[in-house]
Amino acid sequence: MVCWVGCATPAPRAATPSQATTRPADELASAFEPESTAPPTAVVARPPPPLPDVRAPFRDAIERLTRALASKDLDAARAALGEVEQQAQALGLVERQKAAELAFKVAFAAADGPGAQAQARAWLRTCGGDGVEACRAAALNALVSTGRLDAATAKAVRDDVNQVQQAERCLKAAERAKKVDRCVAEAEALARSSKDAFLDARVDYVRALAAPEPRQAAKALAQRMAQARIEKKVDEVARLALTDAHAVSATLPEAERRWGRPPETDAACAAFDVASGPGACRKLEKQLFNGWTFRDFSKDKPKEGLSREQVLAVNEHYAPLLQECLSAQARRLTPPDAARYEVRWMVFNDGRVGEVHFKQAALESSELAGCLRAQFESWRYPRYEGEWQHVEQAFTVTAVERRTAR
Repeated sequence: MVCWVGCATPAPRAATPSQATTRPADELASAFEPESTAPPTAVVARPPPPLPDVRAPFRDAIERLTRALASKDLDAARAALGEVEQQAQALGLVERQKAAELAFKVAFAAADGPGAQAQARAWLRTCGGDGVEACRAAALNALVSTGRLDAATAKAVRDDVNQVQQAERCLKAAERAKKVDRCVAEAEALARSSKDAFLDARVDYVRALAAPEPRQAAKALAQRMAQARIEKKVDEVARLALTDAHAVSATLPEAERRWGRPPETDAACAAFDVASGPGACRKLEKQLFNGWTFRDFSKDKPKEGLSREQVLAVNEHYAPLLQECLSAQARRLTPPDAARYEVRWMVFNDGRVGEVHFKQAALESSELAGCLRAQFESWRYPRYEGEWQHVEQAFTVTAVERRTAR
């Protein structure tokens, strides 16, 4: 169920001009004569009060953890680690990296081989920002050191670390040469299998450098996106991905521009929505470009039938188009009315939409109906085989009191 609220902000009242008064000429003249004034009192500027040190609790928890490890008090160390991790989540990337490093040290101090390995790998996944390479080197060394705790897995761990280090050397060489060779594909396979976002981003960066892309702006954007992913800047990745999507759309024939959104844009937006809240990326796109781009899901390989998951994904993807119609309807309602609209449409085998109808027959020729039907013309579901599919959805629109300016 989707709910929309319409309102208007009242304009400020105009100030009432004061009545003019008449004064004799000599009185006016004296009014503008300079008056003797006492020497100004010296004003001593006071510095603003110091801002609270939001990182103080984090540092205090680290200090307690360090003392506990030094005294081999593992219970106290684990208690302090919980506070360190909690504080780190509210601070930033550097603090989360430090928390991951300390989690490894606690597991290592407890002689927990599997636990220390898991914490070292988790530490590796947090690495990003300016010190990403130093962070990864420390985490990989920590992973190798776990062989002293668990001899049975020591060789396998060393082999894993060697693979990662070989992939990193390969990608550095490929960046310098701006060339994709066999080892880049191997590094990409390793990145995907180990869910190593850093290696994955480096692979994208190499491909962007090596691509014979005629659109230099798009090539530069791809490089900047890869760098932003390495530094875990999800907001910058989203902005760059949206910019690239609109740049790609602009190169298409006018009739196809609405569907020029690359799949990578959705991945960048999904990460941004997780960090900033549902719908944040679509809102950002509207602010930046005063419109949206979409994917043409009908270009996917046809399947048997249309699954519920596919329907929900498409509905969410194209939802901004319906939001505009619903917002306009909210402005048409008489406050404080609220209305519920049940809409049904047909998805044809080619992925297009038609037969858009309301459960309330009186709305069939309304402005809302005309707006929704026009927007549904842009929707594209995946192609499928089998009977045509009906989709139903209900929307609730509420209007609040709107005051007019006087």
